[in-house]
Amino acid sequence: MKLTLSLCIFAWVFYCTHFCSEEMLAGEHYAVVEVQEGGCITGHVIRGGDAGMPSIDLYAGWELPKTSQVISEKLEVNKVNNGVKNAIISISNIERGKKGVVPPIHPIIDQQKGVFVPRVTAILAGTTVDLLNGDEEMHNIHTKSMRNQPFNLGMSYKQRISKKFDHPETVKLSCDIHQEYAWIVVFGHPYFDVTDRNGYFEICDIPEGAYVFRVWHEELGKREKEVMIRARKTESTEFVYE
Repeated sequence: MKLTLSLCIFAWVFYCTHFCSEEMLAGEHYAVVEVQEGGCITGHVIRGGDAGMPSIDLYAGWELPKTSQVISEKLEVNKVNNGVKNAIISISNIERGKKGVVPPIHPIIDQQKGVFVPRVTAILAGTTVDLLNGDEEMHNIHTKSMRNQPFNLGMSYKQRISKKFDHPETVKLSCDIHQEYAWIVVFGHPYFDVTDRNGYFEICDIPEGAYVFRVWHEELGKREKEVMIRARKTESTEFVYE
């Protein structure tokens, strides 16, 4: 019993250390100011070398029917330009900037053919996310989080559940039935983006100054780079995962 408890505590500390702490701090003391002559940054996240599509056990040992087997979004690399999809870009040291706007239309995370779509979602604190089950079978959504209230709910076919995430942190969603998972990264400021299928991103209306830009990918880890943002200028940068 003591060993089991110790393992659970270790797993929880590992999760918090690797996925929670930096996002929890991001935007904690963020001040809203009027940004009239902000700059922009555009960029590209790539996997260097012979990237290709990695061999991944998509089904964690489950024997799923062919109709349920779809390509995993854990690591998608564009074969033309080596662009990495679903990497999250953010400014890690911004203290003041534009006001974040919570979208009136809720972002949607659906469960289709046994996987979450999209796999990675970045939102502003205070955003409500609609969770759906698009499969004709039972799913569940089990979240792991420290600051946002965790939940574990069953999902029947075509069911929709709305959940609001008020606090900055990285939230892991999983379906215990099909051993699939996804991520919601909650920020306390609006300076973030998720790379598209070609690995590109853009963040605008940034006050002039030097900032540390961080890229996070669930499989490839983190990279950081300092970039000087100038008023009414667009800077370009590139993050490379070797």
